[in-house]
Amino acid sequence: MDIKTVAILSPGDMGHSVGQVLLAGGFDVVTCLTGRSDRTRQLASKAAIRDIPNLDDLVRETDLILAILVPDQAIPLAEQVAAALGRTGSQPAYADCNAIAPDTSKRIDRIISDAGGRYIDAGIIGGPPGQDGQPRFYASGPHEHLLK
Repeated sequence: MDIKTVAILSPGDMGHSVGQVLLAGGFDVVTCLTGRSDRTRQLASKAAIRDIPNLDDLVRETDLILAILVPDQAIPLAEQVAAALGRTGSQPAYADCNAIAPDTSKRIDRIISDAGGRYIDAGIIGGPPGQDGQPRFYASGPHEHLLK
């Protein structure tokens, strides 16, 4: 699979910085800012991440979704994305990059896979990309090669 468009959900402190790096690498980077805070909107704008107003359109246009948000929102986000996958029939890869428990990862795998998506269990070690260093992404599962 050739990845051209990457969605960052959500472009907060880490997400917008990752988005900037991806944009610099030639990727089209998108997000859905519906219901997000003014601060998140400002960070996305600063990073030049393109806003797609709803999840259905986002999953249609995206090859890879990176879920980068607070861990307690990982399951609700996966459920929202899975609903959009079901409504659209789209099948982007979905990488949960949050610090979550193994059982939570298995649950998200079922949510995304049952909706037709391809799940990647990923983690980010280190702070946001910038002058102080670069974080490392670690991934596992049958679709981990999509993050390389």
